[in-house]
Amino acid sequence: MFRIRRACIVPLVLGVALGGSADVAHAQKAKRRGGEVREAWPADAKRKAPSKPLVRWLARQVGPTTPTTKKRRSSKSNVAFAAQSAGGNSLLLIRSFDIPISDAAYGRLTDASYTYDNALATFAFLSVGAQSQAVQLLDQLKALQRTDGSIEYAFNVKSGTSAAQVRAGAMAWVGYAALAYKKVYDSTKYDAVIAGVARYLLTLRNSSGLIKGGPDVNWVSTQHNLLATGFLRDLAAKLGTRGTLGTGLSYTEVNNAANSLGNAILANLIVQEGSLAYFRQGVGDVKIPADVQALGAMYLQARGDGRAAQVANYLQQRFYVAPRAATGIGTLSGFRPYSGTGAPDVIWSEGTIQASLALDRTSLLGLSATAANAAVLQIAGTVKTNTGPVGADKDSSSEEWGEYHTWGTSAAGSWLLIRASSAQLLFDN
Repeated sequence: MFRIRRACIVPLVLGVALGGSADVAHAQKAKRRGGEVREAWPADAKRKAPSKPLVRWLARQVGPTTPTTKKRRSSKSNVAFAAQSAGGNSLLLIRSFDIPISDAAYGRLTDASYTYDNALATFAFLSVGAQSQAVQLLDQLKALQRTDGSIEYAFNVKSGTSAAQVRAGAMAWVGYAALAYKKVYDSTKYDAVIAGVARYLLTLRNSSGLIKGGPDVNWVSTQHNLLATGFLRDLAAKLGTRGTLGTGLSYTEVNNAANSLGNAILANLIVQEGSLAYFRQGVGDVKIPADVQALGAMYLQARGDGRAAQVANYLQQRFYVAPRAATGIGTLSGFRPYSGTGAPDVIWSEGTIQASLALDRTSLLGLSATAANAAVLQIAGTVKTNTGPVGADKDSSSEEWGEYHTWGTSAAGSWLLIRASSAQLLFDN
């Protein structure tokens, strides 16, 4: 229903898709890789809990809210839950939302896990040195990845079922997270994941050189393409000019693909508006999302393109919301998810933190950038002992724009940890 998935925008049909037997649609698809999943705290109670409260909360988001009977995950005869089946086993993936039991959406979404949120949480754990937490998520994602490199965009952590669709953006995030682990620990542990994602994404290119949203659609998302080219650029830099990955994925192939894709993005998806510039949501799409501007500004900065500052300035001028009272939360400020007529008037935590990071990366330290950093601190202030940062300052739901809620969200928690870290694992080259 929604063409482009953003972490805190909840497709209204997701609970139905993940509550049933969506994996039946995969009967003719490639098998899952399978493999062992090494448990971290709290799944393995013998491991030490992270010392920071937000890291502990994020770690506790892994697995279902009501765990099924525990099965041994370290035995080679009991490899990775849902590794080859259509579900029925719980998954060590991150629950995307921390929903109060009293909320009407609790039954629909409490065990929903977006693939993006798992990749993002991997970045967060890596940024604070929580290696065992990162390994747990990457092990599970590796087990769920299909042998053709694909992986679905969402799962139910309790039942093990998945959404039917594969989406390029979620896949690019998984590849990027596995690459981040490779960069931090100089490890080959997830090279098969990285190579599989890279090769699959390249099969989705259309006649314009852009990557389609998935194998079953023709629409093109700017965010998907920004993430894919950032992933490929960073992968090429890690490989080095004579490096290869997996079965012959070479630096030359990866670097050429990154450059070709980047050129296609700039030819088709960026719009000049006087002294400012912005990225549209996708090909033929008039919507202008905040997170795409943040990611786009960081990509342009890494590329050495002077329009990075123009996009960042557009983000400052068109999305910022001054401090205002939020019932039961306190005072919040930040950035709206979209700019323009009809866009939901909510302060979106995830997009606010991304905006702050982009403004910092592009060295725009003016009033709005300072205000963006202050907004991040306000969002961090909503973290409590048993819940993560709020997803938005108020609830909003529509068919056109998606859902926003005041629940704790793993994406906002992950972005907070990434923002607070000096580690630069996204758009690094």
